[in-house]
Amino acid sequence: MTPAARYCLAFVLGLASAPAAVSAQENGAPLSAIDWLEQALREPPPPAVAPEPPPQMIEPSPVLPESHFETITVAPLTGAELDATGLFTAERIGLPREFWGPSPLAEIIPAIEAIPGDTLPSAARLGLRLLMAEFAAPYGLTLETRGTLLLARIDKLVSLGALEQASQLIDAAAEPSAALRARAFDISLLLGEEDRACARMSGMISATEGQAAQIFCMARHGEWQAAWTSLKVARSLGLIDAAEAGLLMRFLDEEEADFLPPPPQNITPLGWRILEALGDPVATTHLPVAFAHADLRGVSGWRAQLDAAERLTRMEVLQANRLHGLYTQRRPAASGGMWERVRAMQGLDRALAAKDSDAISAELVEGWPLFAAVELEGAFATIHATALADVPLTAEASEILWAALLLAQERLDRAAELAPDTPTAQFVMALARGAPLPEIDTPEMASAIWQGFQDAPLSEQVQAQKQEGALGLIVLEALTQIAQAAAGDPVAATRGLQRLRAVGLESAARQIAIELLLLERRG
Repeated sequence: MTPAARYCLAFVLGLASAPAAVSAQENGAPLSAIDWLEQALREPPPPAVAPEPPPQMIEPSPVLPESHFETITVAPLTGAELDATGLFTAERIGLPREFWGPSPLAEIIPAIEAIPGDTLPSAARLGLRLLMAEFAAPYGLTLETRGTLLLARIDKLVSLGALEQASQLIDAAAEPSAALRARAFDISLLLGEEDRACARMSGMISATEGQAAQIFCMARHGEWQAAWTSLKVARSLGLIDAAEAGLLMRFLDEEEADFLPPPPQNITPLGWRILEALGDPVATTHLPVAFAHADLRGVSGWRAQLDAAERLTRMEVLQANRLHGLYTQRRPAASGGMWERVRAMQGLDRALAAKDSDAISAELVEGWPLFAAVELEGAFATIHATALADVPLTAEASEILWAALLLAQERLDRAAELAPDTPTAQFVMALARGAPLPEIDTPEMASAIWQGFQDAPLSEQVQAQKQEGALGLIVLEALTQIAQAAAGDPVAATRGLQRLRAVGLESAARQIAIELLLLERRG
């Protein structure tokens, strides 16, 4: 945009009393609400221009002797500290704070983007913890790339459906940049917190925040004329595309719209929310998993809520107990598919309440395969394993309970009593106990796992990364290999487990190995 155009826009919006300024990208395209899944790192936040003041020394209080105090150094927030933002310490997950070491961002960010979503439950949880933990920034971080690593972590959390976790990470950042506020806006829309979304935008207008979002917030604040004027100016200056403009025209005054455009192909959270407000909601089933949260606000039908909860539970971003609450909300409305899982969950609950061991066994044998078919065995185990632990069951139900206890990581003593008398089961129990593994030839996956727990030399690449302190790249590559192993690749299982153990994640490696043997994830 030319300087003259910018001046003209500012003048018109000033007459309209609009709180938003209008800006454009260099190529003239609008920067809508944020298509964070595709443009996460194209425009990192601008570098700080103010020089850092020298550290200030805080003198100890004269009330007590100086020996009671340590010298405290105070310094302003730096780019490195911004990228180190986390929700808990690195030590909490058994990793050093210098997790990234000297690894360049050009290698770290693609590795973060490659964290698989379709993987084993324990591997998914490990990936989420890595994204949320407080690790020191990579050694080579510069002011020009400040905040880029934090944005990459937030964008990956969003793409995995972990909206609440991403929102907490944004709140934890001590420096609320424009890029962080824009992401917070989209997250708030999907969580049904429109007022909070607009409050975060209020008074914080910048070139990286979209015109469509500003107009939407004006309308929500009742500033309809200002919003309408802003929309006309934005359209005339090419600051907003036709699809978004059409949606906003309908949102502001549907009778004034020249046409009823179809939903945009690449729908944003704002576009989705506007269509919902217009009475033309777009089903979230085929949208990225982050949109599933929109169905959990209590305004969607029960089936849509159940479908969203199952999707998010599979990604390990929704607590299993919340899914349980939805399963037991009312009587199933039909039969087949999801309704059979609802019926099985409610039937097992009734049998447990009646303390009827025969009924419990029957419900467990009937229900377990239904949840296994949709990769929700882990959630099923988390919900019921503890309550089932001491119930006398049939042989078939006892074997299911054995697997459930190991998946839920509950009552290892009871799992040992229920373990089948087979080489594979004894191998699994050795994994669970942290004991040395007996050598096993079959199945092929068990043999691959055994090799992964031998002290064989690491590959030259992994050895070099470990010596350099680039532990982050080792672990992220391990997560990719574990996902490949879950799809049936035994060689990837060996390599992934070796990598996890090389950085000290022995417990995580053992639980992942257990799941590789107990869960069916074959492509």
